[in-house]
Amino acid sequence: MPTRPPSARELRPLVDRLLLVPDEHRRFAVDEQGARRLHRIGPELLDELTAAGLPHAGHGPGRLFDGYDLGNTALHLGLASVQRRAIRSWAAALRTASVPNPQPLLIDVKASCPVPGHAGPCPYGVLLAGGRRRVVAGPPSDARLHRLTVRPRQQWPAFPPPVLELLRALEPVGFFLLPEAVRWDPEFLWRTRMADCGGASAWLVAEGERRGLGVRFAFGLLVARPYSTPHCWAEFLVDGHWVPADPLLLRAMAAWGGLDSAAHPPTASPGAVFHRLTDRFTKVVSHAGVWAPASLPTELLPCP
Repeated sequence: MPTRPPSARELRPLVDRLLLVPDEHRRFAVDEQGARRLHRIGPELLDELTAAGLPHAGHGPGRLFDGYDLGNTALHLGLASVQRRAIRSWAAALRTASVPNPQPLLIDVKASCPVPGHAGPCPYGVLLAGGRRRVVAGPPSDARLHRLTVRPRQQWPAFPPPVLELLRALEPVGFFLLPEAVRWDPEFLWRTRMADCGGASAWLVAEGERRGLGVRFAFGLLVARPYSTPHCWAEFLVDGHWVPADPLLLRAMAAWGGLDSAAHPPTASPGAVFHRLTDRFTKVVSHAGVWAPASLPTELLPCP
């Protein structure tokens, strides 16, 4: 028997949290069909959300919603959305990478032209380890530009007490999908107690430097099947090794991905599923300097 959606009164605390994102950063582009397909939010729940004050444009079946608002709603209500399925795949990848002798993974870097219709092949620039770019000419859609093998590294030095103290400082901050205009803003992070992994990692780096810790920013891939994803994290220098840290991600995996937080606490390193590419947030694939839509299908490397 289908359960009724939460009432507007029950949804009010979540909607009030979402309203901490300034309205000028919303883009009303997701219709009711998209809300159901991508976020598993049906018309009845949309009605209750709008009654609770969720911003939207238009009226009736033609209403449009912001994708970040819907993505966050689905996550925090535990719906089987695209974002939650991704987080479950990340948690599964971390569990798999933590077993003895995990198999290497094979990642294809594919892209599509962001400005179709131009003459000649597409000039793609693929980000490689170390921040270099490899220029590859390819077709306008679903072009396989690069292939890389990633071998999970399981053993990482434990974080010393000063790093653990810094990681625990983020405990009051909740994981939210955020628009670019606020995701990097530390004032927004601490005023709202909302962050994504990029903003949280940037804060860890800035605060770690202020405290005199060896720390650096990392951008690369979160390696998981069936698709890897671009990701940001912080790295701390421990016993001569740069050790990845991402407490916000580990808490999200525990909340929505089924990860055992006792086996993988927020103060542990999730480095087994990270593949570092560079020290700044950037494009995985560019197209004559323009951001190109990319996909990263990932599979286990067949055993010889």
